[in-house]
This record gives sequence, C-alpha cells and structure tokens, in this order.
Amino acid sequence: MIRKYEIMYIVDKDVDDVKQVEKKLNDILTANSGKILESENWGLKDFAYEINKKKKGHYIVLIVETDSTNIAEFERISRIDKNVVRYLVINTENEKNYIQSTKYAKTDMSKYKEERKPNRPYERRFKKDDNFVEKKEAKEEAKESNVEKVEPKA
Repeated sequence: MIRKYEIMYIVDKDVDDVKQVEKKLNDILTANSGKILESENWGLKDFAYEINKKKKGHYIVLIVETDSTNIAEFERISRIDKNVVRYLVINTENEKNYIQSTKYAKTDMSKYKEERKPNRPYERRFKKDDNFVEKKEAKEEAKESNVEKVEPKA
C-alpha cells in the first residue's frame, strides 16, 4: 500500500560526493513504483549537538509516496551506510494539519521555536529571608566568641 512520507536524512560532511549518496538512497525509495514528490538539499548545516565527534552535515528533505517495503529498506541501508549520520521517517497521513513542503518540514528546528510555548513567569518557591544575613553573622560572632573563650584556657 502506497503512503505519503516525509523523510529527512543527514549525510556526513566529509563525504566526497553527496549527490552519489543522495541518488543511492533516492533509488531505494523510488523502487516498486515509488515517487519523490519534493526534494530539497538544505546544504551544510550545524548540528544542535555533536554526533560521532562531528559538528556539521548535509541535510536532505524528501516528500515521498512509496510503500512500506521501500521505507524498511531505506532505514536498513541508512543504518548500515556510514555516510548517513541520522535519518527520520514520518508517515504524514496520520499527521493533523500537515502542510506538504520541504521548506517547512516537521524536522525543521527553526519552526520549533515558533511553536514553543510561552515561558511561564518565574516564581520563587521559597521566599528569601531578609534577616538571613543578619542571623548568619550573629551565629558567626557567637562561634568566634566561644572560640576566644576556649583559647585562654589552653
């Protein structure tokens, strides 16, 4: 059964020919009458955190109509291929309010900032005691006075 998927994968920045890796993965998805509806190479981008001691990779986003066997094969090859740093496959038929676009992909982190909940106002759980400093100084003075009393005996 053919379904619509959004796929994003990251190719290692040290790969000599990104197009060759991209073509190999796209051929897997288009086998058995699969179609690539949209494709966009976002280019070399920074990772949010280091992955395998690397900080950058080539991001590629696809919108595909294909069957589950092609998706399973794509995932299997992506796990094996060392040139693919990460991949993500989303079945978009179950997504509510889905907008088909490679520019506004579900995996786009800049969109995440827009959808983020507004920050709640910060409230202190414990109230600061205004007399805390005075009490602390009084305790220190009491300790010092006890120490002074002990010293003359020795």
